[in-house]
Amino acid sequence: MKKIFILMLAVIMSASMAACGVGDVGGTAPTSSQAESKAPVSSAAVKKEYDNNFSGLLKYLSDNKIIEGNGLEMKSDYIGAKKGVKYQFSYNGNANVTVELYEYDLENLNAKAKSVIDEIKEKETFTVLDNTFPAVMSDNGRYMMVYRDTVTKDQNIKHHQEATKLFKEFKK
Repeated sequence: MKKIFILMLAVIMSASMAACGVGDVGGTAPTSSQAESKAPVSSAAVKKEYDNNFSGLLKYLSDNKIIEGNGLEMKSDYIGAKKGVKYQFSYNGNANVTVELYEYDLENLNAKAKSVIDEIKEKETFTVLDNTFPAVMSDNGRYMMVYRDTVTKDQNIKHHQEATKLFKEFKK
């Protein structure tokens, strides 16, 4: 009886740990709003006027196929940002891309915001609660992007590079 109980406990623990492991971001099949994209990103940004605000940035990145689906509002005050949104979608994988975008109020930066922005400018990463995240700031200094892709194929690397280029150039 004890052996059966121990075996069942081991199976349950293994299953729960596997569910928490780091694999494809999200680990679930994409929903209709997370349809797999393999469309190449154009090296030329869509020529259109965008508002110089967070909504304009999101529209710009969506029109240029950098982000897909509906964004999830993120808690952003822990990094001193004004607002944040997270997108998760498939690009040459299974829910493998996560893009987090944050807006800073440059006129009212608190100490945490200044620290995060300075760290990103210096190292292209920032640390929160002993976790380090890759990030870039837009050329105008108002926006931050965290782009993670668990697939390392050439096409995915190119998409990441194009995403970074377009993001940085938004409203220079």
